[in-house]
Amino acid sequence: MEQKNSPPADGAKNPKRSLFDQPRKAVSGIVYSGAIVGMVFISLVFSVTLALISASSGTSLEDIQKTDAYKYFSYLLYQIVYVGVIFAFAKINKESPRMFGYRKVSPKYFVIAVLLAFGLLFSLNWVNGWFIEFLELLGYKAPYMQYPDLTDREYALIYQLPSLAGAGFFGVLLVVAVFPAFCEETIFRGIVLDGIKDIGTVAACLLGGLLFSIFHQNPTQTVYQFICGAVFTLLAIRADSLWPSILIHFLNNAVIIFDYKFDFLSKISSGGAIAVYVVSAVCLAAALAYLIFFDKKTNRKKEGAIKPFILPALIGIILCAVMWFANFINGLG
Repeated sequence: MEQKNSPPADGAKNPKRSLFDQPRKAVSGIVYSGAIVGMVFISLVFSVTLALISASSGTSLEDIQKTDAYKYFSYLLYQIVYVGVIFAFAKINKESPRMFGYRKVSPKYFVIAVLLAFGLLFSLNWVNGWFIEFLELLGYKAPYMQYPDLTDREYALIYQLPSLAGAGFFGVLLVVAVFPAFCEETIFRGIVLDGIKDIGTVAACLLGGLLFSIFHQNPTQTVYQFICGAVFTLLAIRADSLWPSILIHFLNNAVIIFDYKFDFLSKISSGGAIAVYVVSAVCLAAALAYLIFFDKKTNRKKEGAIKPFILPALIGIILCAVMWFANFINGLG
């Protein structure tokens, strides 16, 4: 069996080495940094383009940012970067989709994915609430809090999401739930995870949570996204496939879009809300207990070092950390 993370044997001839002719773990770090650098570059190009459009048309940036065209572009541009990184990796590293996660999987993992999605969405609301309160003590205000006349739902509908009216609802589902689920999971629980699995299951889950959390650069959801990233990673390891983590990622985003569209969560009575929290907590605990304590066939002990991944991933990690702090500072005062 090929050892992807093993260096060439001593004395092996290697007259022509390219960037991707490295141990597989280093390649994962390069892919992570590549996705982040691509995000930063496309953001700069997009910002300059918007400034030029604003100056030439006499339309304010705030008015442009309220248009559906702007909102769709702001979601799609990142997905285009991710797709480009994925295809470049597959082409240069000569790996088929099956090799980095698109494998057949037992149906039970889809059931587990649904239980985990339900549990994460509803039983961990207190995590977001607690962390937002902590950030507020430091003087931070989430973007929607800077508009006291708007709820977080109203802020999202005006400033973040394209119109949900008519067929627009399906367009939003596509760019907010479907594309991110496939693209982000392919990078995080596919390419990256495949390169770092030999650092051990626990370490891979913790690192997966950290990378996923800072990747989103959203101060208010830092802890929640860390938990999601760790859980998604554990599910992908146990299933030995990307499909269940794609499903849970999609469900997480899709339920939020459905709520923005139909506003059904606010209509649940206090008694009903308590029941939802309790049932979702039981689902989350049961699913995690099964994955952690009973489904150990893919459990991995630490066999390899983490350094070969961290060094090439450091550019992406630093950029994400800088942007996280920039967003945090922007919300102060």
